[in-house]
Amino acid sequence: MKVILVRHAETEWNQRGIIQGHMDSPLTARGVLETSALLTALTEAAYPIECVYASPLGRAWHMGQALSRRFLCPLVAQAELKEQAFGHYEGVPSAQLQYDHPDEAEALFAQDASFSPPGGESLAQASRRAIDFLHELHTATANQMICIVTHGHVSQGILALLKEGKVDNFSRYAQPNASYSVLDMAEGKCVTLRWGVATHLRKLA
Repeated sequence: MKVILVRHAETEWNQRGIIQGHMDSPLTARGVLETSALLTALTEAAYPIECVYASPLGRAWHMGQALSRRFLCPLVAQAELKEQAFGHYEGVPSAQLQYDHPDEAEALFAQDASFSPPGGESLAQASRRAIDFLHELHTATANQMICIVTHGHVSQGILALLKEGKVDNFSRYAQPNASYSVLDMAEGKCVTLRWGVATHLRKLA
């Protein structure tokens, strides 16, 4: 099974540096352009996407709908692909969190995948639910090319687990909105063919 792992396009809260998690905000004008640029890039690469699985959160679902329309394939909402739940930190500017609780902010965004925000979940937990879904999907659709639409933080955890077998170095795998990675899953193993691809966004800068 080949997987195109996509991060949703830029939202208003992304632009303003506000922590989203399971909360949501609309796409920015740039986010709309990013979506179009990604669709063009994947079309030109001629990836034969047969199904799109997307987080049901609005920003990811919007990207999933666009991909489904472009590739004329089914779209399935998948709760396991939601962003990490940041609990009480959702709706809080990241700069404010860093000022008020610097140790927690450092743990959350850079150092400790096992750290659970108050009322939320750890990145290790969020990444594991997404990885478990990928493995279940592989069992059912071993010979397909599918597209997964998810979120920035959980994507870091997914890539860390797939490339290193552990989530510890998740911050190494940060990638911009509307970027994508290409994975090849076979015989219980996963090879990352390309990751953090964002060349299609250069003309938007």
